[in-house]
Amino acid sequence: MTATACLISAAPAGAFDQANAARIKQLVDTGMQYYWSGGDVKKAEAEVFKGITLHGKYDVVEEAFKEASTLAPERLDFQYAVAATQIIQKKLDDAQATFQSILGKDPTAFDAQSWLEAIARIRGDETGAALAHQALAGLDRERAEEYRKRFVRAEQIMAEKPNFDVPTVPGKVVIVALGYALADDGKAQQTLLDRLEVTLKVAEANPTALVMVSGGVPKNGVTEGDVMSKWLVDKGISRDRIMIEDKSKDTIGNVINAANLLVRHQADTVILVTSSSHMRRARTVMEDALKQRDLPSAVVPLNALDAPTQDEAAKIGADERLVIYRDLMRVSGVWAYPGLQQ
Repeated sequence: MTATACLISAAPAGAFDQANAARIKQLVDTGMQYYWSGGDVKKAEAEVFKGITLHGKYDVVEEAFKEASTLAPERLDFQYAVAATQIIQKKLDDAQATFQSILGKDPTAFDAQSWLEAIARIRGDETGAALAHQALAGLDRERAEEYRKRFVRAEQIMAEKPNFDVPTVPGKVVIVALGYALADDGKAQQTLLDRLEVTLKVAEANPTALVMVSGGVPKNGVTEGDVMSKWLVDKGISRDRIMIEDKSKDTIGNVINAANLLVRHQADTVILVTSSSHMRRARTVMEDALKQRDLPSAVVPLNALDAPTQDEAAKIGADERLVIYRDLMRVSGVWAYPGLQQ
């Protein structure tokens, strides 16, 4: 049974008109197709929504789950999907209203309330965050404290100055190098080459360290992990030192799959390599994923500069704050599209 079919069959008997089941499946399938790969927006207007004006692929996703929610109003998973798409589009007011709507239907909805605290923190609204946290603690004090610690750690990471100095680390070390989308012909783009140059330097400085390359989106028959491994081997790194993680499609997948591999290949220290614009997000979710697996590894960040200067790389904007919190919520276990996509 497909994930969509499971979602539809999981609804309580009589909760929605079964005549709508086919339409709901079409909407969910359309939403996830456009989420992952986009498509012809005008075709979606004409064939799926018939008259609604849409401006981009995430408009399609949001509209699909909004209509699904209207057809099955008891399905809070559809409302969570709407909110997730609004977050992607930086529509924080709309997302906040959607989470409040979920709480109106289910006052015990911990995930929705935790997102209200996250939204306040994204905005730097200390009073709003405190009030949202009080409400969260009223639902589950222990879990609320776990989220408070997550948010505090995220802020600490965002406040740190980026590191560009190659470390030499004692003990058992695993270098985790995060991938970047390949060109259509399957070749590494400059951003990935920059990350690989830094990975090579730190691998040479730590000759007993294992090197994990992570990235699974294929282009022209090869994945990021394949290309990264070959590049490092061509530069003199022994293939025996390299682990390839080639299943992930995005940062969350990178981190979760890498963390699962680190359960088997435990390390005193993880040296995390990625671009400076990506590091704060990657490190935040990596530390959280390791903590969830009771792995005590220290995470040492090593940035590949992708800003004009190191001072520029140290600056963090509102959009980056939003994405860091979005992915932290996802890695914590709050699925963006419940049952379909973490």
